[in-house]
Amino acid sequence: MHECNRSSTRGEVGATTIVSTVKEPTGAQRCLQQIRQMIVSGELLPGQKVHQSELAERLNVSRIPVREALSTLQAEGVLEHKSNTGYTVTRFSSEDLSELYLMRRLLETEILASIDLGGVDVAELERIQEQVDQAEPSEEGPEFQEANRQFHFRLFSYSPLKRVLQEVDRLWYMSDFYRALYIHEPSSRRKVSEDHARILKAVRDQDSAELIRASDEHRSATEDLVVRRLGGGRPR
Repeated sequence: MHECNRSSTRGEVGATTIVSTVKEPTGAQRCLQQIRQMIVSGELLPGQKVHQSELAERLNVSRIPVREALSTLQAEGVLEHKSNTGYTVTRFSSEDLSELYLMRRLLETEILASIDLGGVDVAELERIQEQVDQAEPSEEGPEFQEANRQFHFRLFSYSPLKRVLQEVDRLWYMSDFYRALYIHEPSSRRKVSEDHARILKAVRDQDSAELIRASDEHRSATEDLVVRRLGGGRPR
């Protein structure tokens, strides 16, 4: 039985075979990535029951890596577990999402404020933004979401606050499905590009205060639309 789409690490240069020393993800880590994508894409919907046996069969693995992956997702808050019903995908209310975005704003502000903007490779961020512009925000493919995430987290990676960044990563995964509601709005793609251009300018100008303002407004636009769709929300 295979472990969640193992990929080869061998390559050839001339007649010499080179074996990569990069550590491959474990079976549980590969399952974790695939199950996360199923949740982000809406293949597994909020409130839906998650069956270990069905996932193991679908991913062509034993139940052990699936169980480990589900346990990790439970710890992250993406799944809920009850002894009598098993795992279900967490369903968030508008108030829950507002709290997630509040935590993101507080933590991401600290991350952005800690970055030495003079050391940021702006050209690299611009190349990533080109991928965002070229990606199609379709229901079938995650390319747009992945490129958007890469843009933000490449910038975040310049922060020395690595533990804070881990928590922000968790908050993003918890709200990925709901954020997709924003991405598929007709006007959202243009707004994302405009907001990213403003963020890039702030980085280029090494203007930390403007970077934080631009990021706050960019994040708030997503929150407002998603919370409005779900109804209610936290007063600001």
